[in-house]
Amino acid sequence: MKTWTSHAILAVATVATLLLLAGEATAPVLYTAANISTAAHADPTTIEKRSPGDAAAAVPLMDDLLGETGTLALTIRLKDYESAERDLARYSELSARFDRLVVTLDVSGTDIGEFQRNNRQNLASLETLLNDTRRFDDLQRLEIEVRGDDDQHMAVVYEGEALRQKMREGFAAYADREATMTGIAGHYNINATPYKKSIEDFAVIADAADDWQAGTRVDTKSPLDIAVAPGEGRYGDLLTITGTYTGGLPGASIEIYVDSRIAGNVSLDESGNYIYPYRIDRLLAGPHLAYATAGAVYSDIATFRVHPGDTAITLALAEVNRTAFACTGNLTTGGDRPVAGAPVLLRIDETTLVNTETDRNGTYARDIVLPAGEHTVRAEFHPAGYPLNASESPMETTVVRGEDLSPLPFAAAVGAVLGTGWYLRRRYRATEENPAVEPPDIVVEDEAVKTPPQVEIAGLPPREAATILFCAFRTRLGLPETKTPRDCTRLCPAHAGFFERYERIRYAGEIPSEEELHAMEGETLGSDEGAA
Repeated sequence: MKTWTSHAILAVATVATLLLLAGEATAPVLYTAANISTAAHADPTTIEKRSPGDAAAAVPLMDDLLGETGTLALTIRLKDYESAERDLARYSELSARFDRLVVTLDVSGTDIGEFQRNNRQNLASLETLLNDTRRFDDLQRLEIEVRGDDDQHMAVVYEGEALRQKMREGFAAYADREATMTGIAGHYNINATPYKKSIEDFAVIADAADDWQAGTRVDTKSPLDIAVAPGEGRYGDLLTITGTYTGGLPGASIEIYVDSRIAGNVSLDESGNYIYPYRIDRLLAGPHLAYATAGAVYSDIATFRVHPGDTAITLALAEVNRTAFACTGNLTTGGDRPVAGAPVLLRIDETTLVNTETDRNGTYARDIVLPAGEHTVRAEFHPAGYPLNASESPMETTVVRGEDLSPLPFAAAVGAVLGTGWYLRRRYRATEENPAVEPPDIVVEDEAVKTPPQVEIAGLPPREAATILFCAFRTRLGLPETKTPRDCTRLCPAHAGFFERYERIRYAGEIPSEEELHAMEGETLGSDEGAA
């Protein structure tokens, strides 16, 4: 095969390889598990879910969680808030570990998953109880300090009433979970006694709040009355807070409070009446109280109840470009009412969490950049502070194509072709212009016709004189200067005696005699005497 033909084949193979690699350069498929089953591998999509037997790993942690409820409730009842903070931190840490274990074992759809959901609610209830109890203690001390100041005293009493109702509602929800939690505990032979004791301690705390509030109730009839209609509602419903201020001047400002937090202002009309529309928004489900103030005058307390409502969240995926896709959807109540300003969690591939928020129309949108490949996405709503139930969308799947093919591999291929062509053309032209020339015959001159070298060793030390004679003789024989005495012996066996003697002088340290130097000089000069 000719040289240029082999180079052409190599160039074509290189270009073909680069083109094949270019197709996978930006999004290589490193692994695929579809329909594969060997002794060392199984298709993950065909592996059966973990058996319920794996749930045994969660039982010790469930026992610890129920034990922590009893410890935490007791320290709150004893008003040992420093210890309660430590107990709450421990309870939170155990709950987080349990949540991770439930995900790992994939038992969220079992009774252990039900235990997990109730435990989360218990944790939230006890954390709220700790904060409310601490605030209630502050109000008790403050109520004593402001006695005699009707305005301040009334504000403290009203806030205490709001807090009392909140604690009573929290206790009712906590106690309602007893049957479920103890039933699951009995199924796994877990000691539920600490949890039952925590319910008793919770009841004692709520009863103490009732007793204090009963002792501070204000029986004086206020000239400012208040009413809420209707007395109940759900998220998005519009309630009407109305009242009359006897003796109030038209245009006087009335402040409306819900759960001791100001909700808005309204002015008296010509008849001394006021009307304030109140929309249920980010407000916990349960009982709430409202009151009004006109300067230093406080109204009585009106109550209303907010019922929890179901929600529905949708999810749609659309490609933005080769590396990003858009997640859009709507969050609505069961009555198709949009939920505004609500947090939405996008769970990607069950591992990555992305937060977004709905707008005033209950719509959310978020662009997400992901690596090439197939990805799963689910939208979730967790009602933190809303009178709504959690919801999640169906799981959606999208494929990210990845970056466009880089022009670099193609440029490299073109460069390889051009470079190969230039190289082959250059070599071909060089061969034509410079045909091969036969190397000239090397003529080795006979050593006898060479001109004897001129040497002068008179007065030199014997060993140095021998070295000069060796170098001169080696030159006369046409041997390279790099050759050692032993090399010279092998190349010129006719003069082996000369070189062997010099080797002993050079390396063994022998000192030649005058006769030996004279003989070596004669051989170097090519005289008959030296040769003999």
